[in-house]
Amino acid sequence: MMSAVLIAGCGNLKTSDFLSRTGDALSKIGQKAPAAGPDQEIKPLFDQPYIDPLTEYLQRYARDPARTTQLEQVSQERERRCGAVARRYNTDEITAAGLASYRRGYSFSCAQDVAAYEARLEAMPPAPKPSQQPFNALLSDNTEVRDGEAKKAAVSRQLNDCYLLTRIRNFSDALIACRGPAEDGAAGAQANMAQIQYALGNHESAYRWAQMAVPESGQAAYLLGEIYAQGLGVAQDKNAAAKWFRTAAGLGHAGAENALNNLVSSPEGASAN
Repeated sequence: MMSAVLIAGCGNLKTSDFLSRTGDALSKIGQKAPAAGPDQEIKPLFDQPYIDPLTEYLQRYARDPARTTQLEQVSQERERRCGAVARRYNTDEITAAGLASYRRGYSFSCAQDVAAYEARLEAMPPAPKPSQQPFNALLSDNTEVRDGEAKKAAVSRQLNDCYLLTRIRNFSDALIACRGPAEDGAAGAQANMAQIQYALGNHESAYRWAQMAVPESGQAAYLLGEIYAQGLGVAQDKNAAAKWFRTAAGLGHAGAENALNNLVSSPEGASAN
């Protein structure tokens, strides 16, 4: 009886309906699955623990307007991961070996953090050398030596505060911590002052601080490139932007080469060679 029911049921199907459904099914055999959209693309990036794939994504799609939201999310995640790495390195003793390790692992994605670590290392007082002075001379100079070492230690702490507060975007406190070392000529602090003022929308001030830091700071040179490329506080000048992106690349800024390529490849930047 069951066989009869099945046969009767199949007999009730319209031949055209059956063939149509069969054709649809057969036409899908061998087809590729639909391509993942931008939201699906970034989930694997966030699931894996490394930073460089995030940077590669940002560089690959830097000028894709369809991925604006995703680029912002990936950029924020990269900032968070670089910040976590920076806190780990800056909690330990600042050493040349630590700088070498930091450079090897994170120069591509966290170049500004590596540069700040290097600036802190350079600001540290050198290890005291054995003195050949007579004992009485050592006693008379003891207070002066202690005062000098205390001053250097205070400067080092202030630079550290300047870097960390800027890194976590506590700009109000960072301005206080960075201003003294920046006015005393510390390039890292000057670059941070430029970054803070740029983030706050004070582009003319950002330009002035970046100009002070740029002989030593790839981040400051990159910022000048952005300022000229977008005409923020200065007349828009693609040639000047290209010049500063090249300078930043020469100083080791990880994103400068990509920014230069994007600038040159854009229709309005074709003459910036």
